Amino acid sequence: MKRVVGLGACVLDTIISCGEYPREDTKMQAKSIMQTGGGPVANALVVMSRLGTRAEVIGALGGDSAADLIVADLVRLGVGVDNLTRVQEATSFVSYITLSERDGTRTCVFDRGSVEDDPECLKLGAIDGATVLHLDGNYLRSAIAAAKYAREHGVKVSLDAGGIYAGIEELLPLVDILIPSAEFALGITGAGTIPEAMTVLAEKYSPEVLAVTDGSRGGYYLDGGEIRHYETRAIRPVDTNGAGDTFHGAFISAYVDGMSVRDCCRFASAVASYKCEHKGARDYPLTRSIAFDLMLKD
Repeated sequence: MKRVVGLGACVLDTIISCGEYPREDTKMQAKSIMQTGGGPVANALVVMSRLGTRAEVIGALGGDSAADLIVADLVRLGVGVDNLTRVQEATSFVSYITLSERDGTRTCVFDRGSVEDDPECLKLGAIDGATVLHLDGNYLRSAIAAAKYAREHGVKVSLDAGGIYAGIEELLPLVDILIPSAEFALGITGAGTIPEAMTVLAEKYSPEVLAVTDGSRGGYYLDGGEIRHYETRAIRPVDTNGAGDTFHGAFISAYVDGMSVRDCCRFASAVASYKCEHKGARDYPLTRSIAFDLMLKD
């Protein structure tokens, strides 16, 4: 079985579901409150595992109860955790997410915790023999060290480029599979349109695979030098939290199985839109069979 290793934000999410967003300086009873693991790379690894791809996380977590819950959730969902480092005196990454049932959107407030971005905490040997190293730009010094190691050992590097972090330009030349959000692509290039931004990114960084996600509008991918558009399923969203993470997880799972970039985008888009029809980023029915059925209906 092909194996993917991930390094990035592993988060404990507290998800507060409301009929609509509360007004400032008021009180509102929640419809529901739940705690679950989250984070771009962690969610992507969960999707890969559920689609039949062997997935493992590396990096560092705190020594607190939040980290215990993060690890337990990853184990429950089939993601390998043997090469995680625990920093006992540190606190972990937590977030508080409010969902509006009326709008199908989410608002997030977070605390990154006190785990330092220290490449010395990485168990780089876990990357050996993997097909892909998946990153999200968090813990940038560690991400750059891991990407360099992966390149030296013949492992493809994937980046979920959702936010523009200081120093991200140092990581981009090390990326083989570059899938930024439209916001990232436009912001980092200064281009006026997504195709123009893709042209700049392709010329400057020369990734093997380049695609850009654009939410409910679908997105674009580079195919033999041509920029092409892919559609997404028309849905009534219930919860968009984790949709981008899901796209990346499904895309990589399809990629390691040898699908074309076009079909990787179609597959990932179908799975991501399906996720948006369910509450939560992880606990909804998802199998490889369901994913392919969604793709065929797309």
